[in-house]
Amino acid sequence: MGMKNLALFTLFSIWVLFAHAQVVDGVVKDAKTNLPLPYVNVGIVNKGVGTVTDNAGRFKLNLTGHNTDSLKLSMIGYQSLTYRVAGFIKDIEAHKTLLLQPTVTQLKEVKVNNHKWKQVVLGNTSQSKSTNAGFTDNKLGYEIGAIIKIKKSPTFIKQFNANIATEVTDSVKLRLNFYSVKDGMPDQLLQNENIFVTVKKGQQRISVNLEPFNIVADDKFYVSLEWIQNADGHGVMFSASFLGGSIISRETSQAKWEKVGIAGIGFNVLAEY
Repeated sequence: MGMKNLALFTLFSIWVLFAHAQVVDGVVKDAKTNLPLPYVNVGIVNKGVGTVTDNAGRFKLNLTGHNTDSLKLSMIGYQSLTYRVAGFIKDIEAHKTLLLQPTVTQLKEVKVNNHKWKQVVLGNTSQSKSTNAGFTDNKLGYEIGAIIKIKKSPTFIKQFNANIATEVTDSVKLRLNFYSVKDGMPDQLLQNENIFVTVKKGQQRISVNLEPFNIVADDKFYVSLEWIQNADGHGVMFSASFLGGSIISRETSQAKWEKVGIAGIGFNVLAEY
C-alpha cells in the first residue's frame, strides 16, 4: 500500500471511528421549576462510564458500545431515572433535556425519652502524611470512603473529619455521602440533602458540622467523599493507616463499588448514641 493510500485509509478509519462514536450531551432540570440541576449523577450501571452534571445541569458522555446496558440518573431529593442506553440516546437527541421529579422525604423520627447520650469518635483518626489514600484523578463521580461500625442503635452522626495528607493545589468541590451497608458494600443513602464540601488551596483538614442534616445510623454505615466538579489540581490524598479497615470506592457515577488498597482511609465521625 502506497503512502498516499495509507494516509487515505488512516483518515477513513478515523472517520469511521468518529461516525460510530455515540457521544451525547444534554441538560438535566427540575421537573417542577424547570431550573437546571447541578451535580446529578449520570452513568451506566455497574460500569466505569459516568459523569456529574455541571453548575448549569449540563453533561457529556461517550456511550459507544453500551447500547444494551442500563443508564441511570440519580440525585438526592429526586426520583431516579433508568434507561436502556439505546433508548436514552434517542430521547436525549430528540429533546436535549431530561426532567427529574422531586420527591417528598420525611425525616426519621427517633424517640429520645430520658436517654443519657454518650459521645464517641468512630472510624479512622489517622493523621499520617506518609501513608495516604484518596482521589488519584479528577474523574467526575469518583467516590472513595470506608465502612464505620457503631456502638449502639440509634447513632446520631454529628460531625465528619478527615486529615489531608498532601498539598491541595487548587480549590476542589466534593460531596459528602452516607450510606447504609448491605453485604459489605454501600447500599442506600442515609441523608435527605446534599452535603457539599469545598477544599481550598493549602487546606490540611476537613471538618463538617452534620447536626443540621439529622443523619441517623441504625447499624454500620459507609461514609464517602465524591468528586463532583472539575478542578485544575490533580487529586486529593487523605491520611490513611495500615490495618485501618478496607477502602471502598467507585470510579465514577453509578459504577460498581470495589474494595481497593491495603490501607484504611482516615475518615472519622463524631457521634452520639
